[in-house]
Amino acid sequence: MDYYRETIKNVPRMIEVPQELWDRDVDVIFLTLDERNGSRNKVEVDANGYPIGFFERTAGALADDPIERAPQGEYEIREAIR
Repeated sequence: MDYYRETIKNVPRMIEVPQELWDRDVDVIFLTLDERNGSRNKVEVDANGYPIGFFERTAGALADDPIERAPQGEYEIREAIR
């Protein structure tokens, strides 16, 4: 289950909370509703954990916009390690 938890000291009024919690120390926990309700889309994965067809869909994705390596400058000549 995916969740996010954070302890907040002296909770600010940035989200709507009951007045009895104002200016108190609280734990805030966010639970994803799609997992709690069991409706999260299940993605089939291969033996390595990648979605089925991932590499087939992404191979060559940058063919129209190739990455060019910028000049690297001159190599620094250093003293030999003894």
